[in-house]
Amino acid sequence: MTPATRVRHASAIAAVVLLGATACAADTSTEPAAAPAVEQDDASDDLIGELINTEGQSVGTLSLSEDNGSVRGEVSLTDLTVDPGFHGFHLHETAVCEADAPDGPFTTAGGHWNFTDAEHPGHVGDMPALLVIENGTAEAMFVTDRFTLDDFPDEGVAVILHEDRDNFAHIPDRYQSEDADEPGPDETTLATGDAGDRYACATLTP
Repeated sequence: MTPATRVRHASAIAAVVLLGATACAADTSTEPAAAPAVEQDDASDDLIGELINTEGQSVGTLSLSEDNGSVRGEVSLTDLTVDPGFHGFHLHETAVCEADAPDGPFTTAGGHWNFTDAEHPGHVGDMPALLVIENGTAEAMFVTDRFTLDDFPDEGVAVILHEDRDNFAHIPDRYQSEDADEPGPDETTLATGDAGDRYACATLTP
């Protein structure tokens, strides 16, 4: 370091010390300074559902928020005991989750939420298949314009994670179900995507 550099360095240190001393002398208040106000997003209109599996255990959440006419969904699930891979994930028409329902776990949630009378995978409540990885977790984000949060019925809807894959009713005409009179997807496939039993359920109430 040259002499000129040392002088400049010493001058800078002196300036910092002087500024600090001036600030301390000016602050005679015994109360701590108030933290600056932080503007936060208003998330009061978000819908959040906690998914419960057939054993009554919480496995995570689905949250829905609205922005510029589209709905953003965020899924975070853990401790899943289903097989790794893609699983059917839908909104269902009735906000009732009964794991011990007589007709099978969470059948009280009814069919897919579908106020436009479409066939699967065009139901309003048809969401992207959820990928469960080897450690039993699933994370996803999606955006949909098939519905807004104002479209939710007052009594709400249910969220269902299924045990099997959703084929989105993609059954080529070269295949024919033994339950159908013609090739292609049968009635069950058009209603459910053959996603199988219901593994976890949540309610979303506006």
